[in-house]
Amino acid sequence: MIERVPVDGDYGLPAEPDWRETDWSQHTHDAVIAERRVRYLDVGPGASRSGSATRKSASSARPGELCFVLVHGMGGRWKHWLECIPALAEHARVLALDLPGFGASQSPAGGASLDGFADTAAELAHSLGIERVVLVGHSMGGPIAIRFAARHPELAQAIVLVAGAVFQFSALLGLREVLRFAVKRPGGTAAIAMEIATAGLPAPAVARQSIVRVPLLRQLFLAPYVRNPSAFAADTAHLIVDGAGAPGVLPTAYAIGRSDPREGIELVRCPILLLAGDSDRISPLPDTEAFQREVPQAQTVVLEGCGHMLMLERPRAVNAQLLAFARALA
Repeated sequence: MIERVPVDGDYGLPAEPDWRETDWSQHTHDAVIAERRVRYLDVGPGASRSGSATRKSASSARPGELCFVLVHGMGGRWKHWLECIPALAEHARVLALDLPGFGASQSPAGGASLDGFADTAAELAHSLGIERVVLVGHSMGGPIAIRFAARHPELAQAIVLVAGAVFQFSALLGLREVLRFAVKRPGGTAAIAMEIATAGLPAPAVARQSIVRVPLLRQLFLAPYVRNPSAFAADTAHLIVDGAGAPGVLPTAYAIGRSDPREGIELVRCPILLLAGDSDRISPLPDTEAFQREVPQAQTVVLEGCGHMLMLERPRAVNAQLLAFARALA
């Protein structure tokens, strides 16, 4: 069964508390995982002030404490979650990381892989002495969440896939069924092609600023990601484009194309929540419906009036769903 949440005048409205009122530099740290630097945010009850906790000395971790780990999608970084973090941090510890090769994290020495990303999230949680987490993955973070739960069941209290049923996305990146999708879903095929082009190509700061400020450019470049590009404040729109050109994009696209986004799902024993947008062209509704049929134990919620960036388009609704799901785990 798929639950639907209608738009209630909340599209494009910022969440509360406002992320702009916090100095996030006070909560960002660097960890060394697999000999590479990984940038992450740690905020909320029990958060480490120094970011230097270890398995043996993580006095900040409390048994049974709720912890969200937020994983971005391709071309993203931890700041894609800024509309969610303040609200979640009022109730739980929140970790949000730049995956290796994205944001301020170094590229992985062994090359990009979904398993490697899942293991990075797990190692970060272990290094901070956190025993159980709700891992929330956006877009390609959905398959990463599945791998995380399959490979690290001791850590996975639950997983959430936000626009994470990326079956068509994975197939097209792997050059599978391209003609069928181009004919059957031309809008989605074009959106995915645009995502690869815009996320993978380095863009100077002046170009990113122009995309945000010029209405025609904003519509052109953000249309694959959101339903209404004009509905956002400029700094929110900037969050979407600022990760363009990350060195991890193209290697990760290659890794996704060679992978099965369902891999490991039969090993997942924890609760699963799938959040989807009914106007998402990158993770379209038919893929969400296919995931629900294949994984009937998952709780599936469709936010109406949303494209691919649910946590920026309807952050109040996303936060409400995440917190309700987490409370039900107790």
